[in-house]
Amino acid sequence: MDSPDEYDIIRLLCCEIKIDPVVLSCSHSFCRVCLQQFWRTKETQECPLCGRRSSSDDPLCEELCSLHREKLDFFCLEDKQPACLVCRDSQEHVNHTFRPISEMISSFKEELITALKPLRKKLKSREYIQGNCKVEHIKSQADQTEHQIKQQFEKLHQFLRDEEEATITALREEEEQKKQMMEKLNRDVSALSHTIKYMEEMMKANDVYFLKKFPDSMERVQISPQPDPEILIHVPRYLATCPSESGRRCRTSSRTLL
Repeated sequence: MDSPDEYDIIRLLCCEIKIDPVVLSCSHSFCRVCLQQFWRTKETQECPLCGRRSSSDDPLCEELCSLHREKLDFFCLEDKQPACLVCRDSQEHVNHTFRPISEMISSFKEELITALKPLRKKLKSREYIQGNCKVEHIKSQADQTEHQIKQQFEKLHQFLRDEEEATITALREEEEQKKQMMEKLNRDVSALSHTIKYMEEMMKANDVYFLKKFPDSMERVQISPQPDPEILIHVPRYLATCPSESGRRCRTSSRTLL
């Protein structure tokens, strides 16, 4: 072990497979080399798991096979368990594949080291975020964003107020125009009614009078072919600019402003 990080990995692995295993008085077992490295790092003799201090007189005993009391030198690939020499040759492990436990330890450590790399990378990323994103910063950011939102929507509200004013102004202008057109229409109706009545009365007059007035009468009844005026206000033209009638248009305008 060259670093505390490597020790942490080996310490985890020691819970399952051990090289030259030893057991402390607290009954926790470790690789002898791992335990000695831990003690040198901590400068105290304590159990890496429970923290119980061990005196220099505490024995470091080898961990043995619970069935045969032999040293665990092998690892069964089928059972995924350490085994002694007697276990390897027993009926229970017939046709099983064994490897030296030291070989498996190295392999498992490399596998675990590789597996921990993305975790370490994620930890560094999370620690960076943790160090740069404080609660106070989040609140300040939210407050600033809220202020900007209010400013942007105030622009939108002012735009809508201006649009409302301009639309109503245009409506009132058309209203005045239509009033004037209505007044002219009334005059036209009166004049036409008078002309028709006059012509009807003239046709009832004697023949000499009718013949004398006929040229003038024909001139008076000749009118230019003009279309009837549109007196009513064109309502859809104004409602088309209102949010209730054209939400899409208003949303488009708001996005342009924002």
